[in-house]
Amino acid sequence: MPSITCWCVVFAALLSSVSVSSFALADSQPLLIVSKTISNDFVVVGDTVEFTVTVYNYGQSPAHDVTVTDLLADGTVRTKEVGMLSYGESAELKYTLTLKDLGNYPVGVSEVTYALEKGGEKVGRAYSNVVREGTAYYYGEHYDDESFRGVVSVLTRERYDRLYKRYVRESIAYAFLCVIPALFPFVVYRMEQNQMDLLIRRSKASK
Repeated sequence: MPSITCWCVVFAALLSSVSVSSFALADSQPLLIVSKTISNDFVVVGDTVEFTVTVYNYGQSPAHDVTVTDLLADGTVRTKEVGMLSYGESAELKYTLTLKDLGNYPVGVSEVTYALEKGGEKVGRAYSNVVREGTAYYYGEHYDDESFRGVVSVLTRERYDRLYKRYVRESIAYAFLCVIPALFPFVVYRMEQNQMDLLIRRSKASK
């Protein structure tokens, strides 16, 4: 019976050692986070848009032979090669496109591949976000909110101007609504202070 207990303890110790080693190995590897942004969500037909793909390494070890790949709607590919990306470092793939067709220009997800050692096989992969995820709000059952994600909206000048004016009006209204709660305590304070001043003056006048 003691021998069985001893073997159980040894097995548990080995299992714990393997788990800790695996966790330490995973924790020490590169951790690449990819961010993709566009300069404008809405553009006039014929204008240019700047695309930026940024790769950050938040892992504890460097990523080697990093390749940033962005596949465009017309089938062309934009790439950037980085020999090594150490902890805390970042790299950017930046380019501009002139959008000549009205409608939604699709923007795909960027891919990053990397190796764990220089000259090794590229076993690591990371993908970017979908652009305009933050503006894909739910407006109701009959509204296609999915149309916001992953596109640049190419508009006529008239349509763009209407949207811009609407944006200005909404910004002013939002600012006004934010100012009212901010000023309300001050207004109440001034009213109370005026009442106190009035009571003090009446008290002095009655003496």
